[in-house]
Amino acid sequence: MRKILLSLTAACLVSGGMVSTAMAESPAEKSIRQDNRDLDKGVEHDVKEVEKGIDHTGKEIDRGVDHESKERHKEDKHLDKEYKKDL
Repeated sequence: MRKILLSLTAACLVSGGMVSTAMAESPAEKSIRQDNRDLDKGVEHDVKEVEKGIDHTGKEIDRGVDHESKERHKEDKHLDKEYKKDL
């Protein structure tokens, strides 16, 4: 009985060692997976930067439109004052 248990234990250990070795990644596979992760992170970063740029551009356009409106309003007020003086 003891021999059977010992042989079964040995068989389990050997087969378990083979499975873990067979499932291990090669250095090339690890490198490819890491490169893919790095690429994904780079793409995500680029997308965030583009979104920031779009948001910033939109804000700058809004500021420009607001500024132009204020300038136009000032000019109109000035012209109205000049017109009233002439009357």
